[in-house]
Amino acid sequence: MASSNKPTAVHFTLVFSVMLCLILGVVAYLYGKEYNTQVVKTKEAQDAATAADQALGRLNAAVEELKTVLGYNYEDLGLADPPPANTVLGELNKDLQALGRDLQQSTVKATLESLRTSLDAANDEIASLKSDKQAEEARMLALRSNYQSMVDQAEGSARGSETQLQQLISQRDEMLSQKDDEITQWRNDYRREQVEKETIRDDFAKYRRETEEKMTRLSNQIDFLGRQLDEVTKVSFERPDGEIVRVNNTTGTVWISLGRADNLREQVTFSIYSKDNNGYGREQEDIKAKIEVTRVFGPHLSEARILEDDLYRPIVEGDPVYSPLWSAGRQEYFAFVGSIDLDGDGRSDRQAMEEIIANAGGMVDLQVTDEGLRIPADAQISERTKFLVVGDIADPADFPGRAEEAEQARRVMAEHKSLIEEARLYGVRVVSLNDFLAYIGYKPQQRLFQPGQERPYNLRQGARSTATTERPGAERSSSGITSELFRRGRTGQKESSGQTSGRYGQ
Repeated sequence: MASSNKPTAVHFTLVFSVMLCLILGVVAYLYGKEYNTQVVKTKEAQDAATAADQALGRLNAAVEELKTVLGYNYEDLGLADPPPANTVLGELNKDLQALGRDLQQSTVKATLESLRTSLDAANDEIASLKSDKQAEEARMLALRSNYQSMVDQAEGSARGSETQLQQLISQRDEMLSQKDDEITQWRNDYRREQVEKETIRDDFAKYRRETEEKMTRLSNQIDFLGRQLDEVTKVSFERPDGEIVRVNNTTGTVWISLGRADNLREQVTFSIYSKDNNGYGREQEDIKAKIEVTRVFGPHLSEARILEDDLYRPIVEGDPVYSPLWSAGRQEYFAFVGSIDLDGDGRSDRQAMEEIIANAGGMVDLQVTDEGLRIPADAQISERTKFLVVGDIADPADFPGRAEEAEQARRVMAEHKSLIEEARLYGVRVVSLNDFLAYIGYKPQQRLFQPGQERPYNLRQGARSTATTERPGAERSSSGITSELFRRGRTGQKESSGQTSGRYGQ
């Protein structure tokens, strides 16, 4: 009996089953309660969704109705800022700007009110204009009635004078017929005179062509004969400016018979000619020396230094001096064309030439620049021009690929041809630049070499002397010191010391 009171498996199973039933019952109760709560909430949410859908439907219907009223049936309202095109708000803004113009306001209502105000003002103005129009129409009717009475009177007067008008028309037609006959006669006479005139014009043109051809041949022949005569006779129309009064070969100085009374100034250059010359300012061969005035002593006496002379043709007293730049008591005029390069360095010395001429009392009254421009632009050679000096005339073909320089050369050539024709017309002598420089006694100044310059005429070193012991390539530039025998104002050959240079070692 004692053993039957202990718990058994059946007891444990029964307890577990009871506890499980209790737990399941509690869970079922709680789940049922939560389910009922969720069902109520779901019902409420469904009712709210239904109300929202109905409100959305009403709102969509209102939007569609507003689109229809506004006339913008676009799917997108265009709520961006700014609203894009092809949307309700975008097209509305665009139309307000286009149609409202300066009356556009910030809202549609304000814009419409502004437009209404403007329209009312326009209607008032139209009503005023209509009233003015009616008044003008009434006045026009009164004037028309008055004018009609005047027209009736005029028509009556016109009918009374119609007979007189017909008579006048007959007289006019008769006069016109007579004038037509006269005009026909005049036209016939005019045509006959035109034929005669054309015949005379053709004859004159033929005569002019023949005359021009003959004049051209005669002009060429005259030029040819003139050049031949000039070469054969060497006639000179110039006279010497003065003569040599005294010569000092030791100091390289001469005195000439020109001075302050002749209006001579310092630095004027002259050429010295032989007494038996072919003519002053004609041949360079007649020039034996060049001098430059250094001091003016008296009315007719000046000192000059010898710039260049000929040992085989020494300067003697009585030799004539001449310069085309200078004339006592008057100013000489010159014309220049072409490149003016005085020292052969390839650079223009036009300004230096003008200064030389101005210092001698002369004047350049016409020149053609290196760019082919005539200065002054309207200047021409005249009877007062002494020489037409012609420098180097470049050929346009010498400037391939340089259009601007070639064009300048063409302009210089054209001006050169024109000046030659003008010089021939006025009998002005044409001389080259080299001859002109010889006539005026010009001697190029000594040029100094400066490092970095690319200029010609640099002295070259001589070859290595076989009689010396100098090394090849040694510096052998000249010191520039010459013997006393070869200096102006020399005092004689210095005595030798008897010593030889160390370069001539044994």
